Amino acid sequence: MFTGIIEEIGQVRAAGDRLEIHAPKICQDARPGDSVAVNGVCLTAAEIKADSLFFDAMRLTLRDTALGDLKSGAAVNLERALRADSRLGGHFVSGHVDEAGQVESLAENILRVKVNDKKFLALKGSLTVNGVSLTIQAVQDNSFSVSLVAHTLQSTTLGLLRVGDRVNIEYDLLMRYLQRLLTAENPPQRLRSIYK
Repeated sequence: MFTGIIEEIGQVRAAGDRLEIHAPKICQDARPGDSVAVNGVCLTAAEIKADSLFFDAMRLTLRDTALGDLKSGAAVNLERALRADSRLGGHFVSGHVDEAGQVESLAENILRVKVNDKKFLALKGSLTVNGVSLTIQAVQDNSFSVSLVAHTLQSTTLGLLRVGDRVNIEYDLLMRYLQRLLTAENPPQRLRSIYK
């Protein structure tokens, strides 16, 4: 479990199914087996050498997320798993990416992303873009917009995005469960009456 609050911007040293990321801050107390969100994708640290983390990425992960687009030298958002005694600054994030969206625009600190299905998009709802916890400010058709404050632009890679880039999207867990309940064969009567 993560929060969507980025701890460090790492640099990809090797891409592909054996991912190497330069991450001196996280390497200070990381151990093999630790969960680390890399651009929002929960990966297991397979090896740690000096200031680099190594991950084994499944083909399915590389295909279904934007991790497959990474090249050597790319900057990535990193977050270690949430500790039980930590503050929850963002929202509950699983690191299980729902889809790879596509950047439509980034101007005047407003990021607009196109997704496949708008059913999980709710005005003022939470989601993550490349692992960053954000609040939806507008929804139109299959696209959503989020505002990027100065701190977010300085402490994440979102300000580096370009039109056409693929980004990892994870929808809010509660929204996922609610959608599942509503589309079940026999949704609870109370839910049916509330969400007609």
